[in-house]
Amino acid sequence: MSRLALLCLGLVALQVHAAPTWQPFVEPYNQLFPSLEIATATVASDPEDADPAVLGDQQGLIGVELSGAPAGAHFELLVRVPGLARESRLSGTIPDLDQSLNLAPTVAWDFPALAAISQPRPANIEFELRLNGASLGTQVQRVRVRSVNDALYYIDEDGEDDDLDFNWLFAAYVNEDHPAVDAILKEALDSGVVDQFDGYQSEDADEVLKQVYAIWHVLQQRGIRYSSITRTASAHDKVLSQHVRFIDESLAMTQANCVDGSVLLASVLRKIDIDPVLVLVPGHMLLGFALDAEGSEFAYLETTMLGDVQPRAEDIKVRLKGRAGLSVDLETSLANFEAALSAGQEQIDEAGDAFDDEDDADYQIIDIQAAREYGVMPITR
Repeated sequence: MSRLALLCLGLVALQVHAAPTWQPFVEPYNQLFPSLEIATATVASDPEDADPAVLGDQQGLIGVELSGAPAGAHFELLVRVPGLARESRLSGTIPDLDQSLNLAPTVAWDFPALAAISQPRPANIEFELRLNGASLGTQVQRVRVRSVNDALYYIDEDGEDDDLDFNWLFAAYVNEDHPAVDAILKEALDSGVVDQFDGYQSEDADEVLKQVYAIWHVLQQRGIRYSSITRTASAHDKVLSQHVRFIDESLAMTQANCVDGSVLLASVLRKIDIDPVLVLVPGHMLLGFALDAEGSEFAYLETTMLGDVQPRAEDIKVRLKGRAGLSVDLETSLANFEAALSAGQEQIDEAGDAFDDEDDADYQIIDIQAAREYGVMPITR
C-alpha cells in the first residue's frame, strides 16, 4: 500500500475517533413515571456522591450520553417534552475525563399535567445538542408515559448487584393533607368512639389504639372492601410497578387492595400525629404504626380485612340502590379490628429478622416520616 494511502487511512481513523457521538437516554427503559418525577421533585442529591461524569442533574433520568467531545469545549443541550414540560436547557464546559459523559438537565416539568395522566400513552422527547456553537443535530426519542397511579418499585437488571429498589416510592401515595382526610376524622369524632384525636399526648398505648380503631370503624361504615386488582396496563419484564389508588379513588370506588388500604390509613394517621410505616413482605403490604412518640413499640394491621364484616339484609338492599355505606355495629367492628391487629402481628412474627437485611427488597419497612425528611413528596392531583 502506498504511503499516500496509508496517510489517508490514518486521517480517516483520526476523524472517526475525534468526531463526537451522542445518544439520548430515558430511564428506565424508555418509560416515564409521573409518580417518580413528582415525588422526587425536591429530593436533593448528596454532593459527596456526585459523579464527575454526570453533568447537570445527578439523579436525572432524561439526557444524552456524549462521547469524543474535546475537553474545554462548550456544550448546550436542549430537551423538549411537548405538553408535559417547558424547554429545558443545560450548558457548560466539557471536563477533562477519559470517558463518556451523561448530560442531564433539570427538566422543567408541568407537574399538574403529569399528575393528570391517568392512562399510559406515548410521547416524543426531543433532544438538541450543540458543541462550541455548532449543532450536532436533533434526535427524537419515543417513550411510554405511565399512569400517575403506577408506582415503580423495582428494576430487575441482568446482574443482581445492579438491581434497583424503588419501594420507597409507595410513601408518595400517603397524603396527610388530602381534603378527604379531614372528612374521615370528622366522621370518626361523630361516631363517639373517641372525643378527640391527640396523637401520643395521652402517653397511653390503649388510647392510641382507640384512635386508630375510630378511623377503622369509619372506613368500614363507608363500605370499603378489599380488591385484589393490582395489574398495570404497561407491564415490562424488567420494570416492576403496581397500580395504586389515590385516597379519593379508594373512597369513591369503596375498594382497596393491600397497598391502597395501607396508604389510606397511613394518610389519616399522619394527620393526627400517629407515625405510620408501610410494611412489605413478599407480594403483600400491611400497615404498622407506633404506639408511642419514641417509636419503641409498634402495632400492625392487616388492612385487607377492613371489609371483613357482613352487611345486614337491609344494608344489602341499600347498596344495590347505589349507596356504599354499611351500618356496622361497634362490637362487630371492634372484633374485626382486633382480628386485623392479630393477623398483622402474626405476619411480622413469621418474618422474624428478615427486615434486618436492608438489601432484601421483599422485606422492608418504609418509614413515612423518614421519606418526607429525605424529600419524597405526596402526589397531589
